Amino acid sequence: MIFVNDLAKHVRILLAGGVSAIPTEGVWGLSCSISKGHAIERILRVKQRDPAKGLITLVASFDELAHWFACPVLDAAQDEVGRPSTWIIPVNSDCPNILTGSRDSMAVRRVTMPSLVRLIHYVGPLVSTSANRSGRPACQSRWQVINQLGHVVDHVAQGRTQGYRKPSTIRDMQTGTIIRD
Repeated sequence: MIFVNDLAKHVRILLAGGVSAIPTEGVWGLSCSISKGHAIERILRVKQRDPAKGLITLVASFDELAHWFACPVLDAAQDEVGRPSTWIIPVNSDCPNILTGSRDSMAVRRVTMPSLVRLIHYVGPLVSTSANRSGRPACQSRWQVINQLGHVVDHVAQGRTQGYRKPSTIRDMQTGTIIRD
């Protein structure tokens, strides 16, 4: 959860094209607005991540990105409760390659964590990738983020994760099949 007194500062930074570290459901993530291409590129540099891997986009509702989807959203995705899934969704050619890793699909997670829903309400969909350098363990606490990445991000949110111990399940939007549990 992101503390309420930190939300306004966090929103200003993200709307201005900044990169923030935020608590998500299970681990800390590096995030920016999906509309700020330079911030997305910065996240890739900070993580030392291969752009071909693509990135996860966080939404409060799948409707926020429906104009890019090349298949319908399954009821199972709309009604999901508990630990959220990241859904692999086929996309049309309007979806930016930086989000997809130049694939014909993108990874989208509908969040229900109240602080993330509020943040997305103000900023719009967010890029999210674990707060760590590629190949290293994801940060589990704010202090780990500050020690490892605090000097390369614009803000480290005040807060804590929702407490899930595993990363999100990955599922295929066309079939509902679990790709990773």
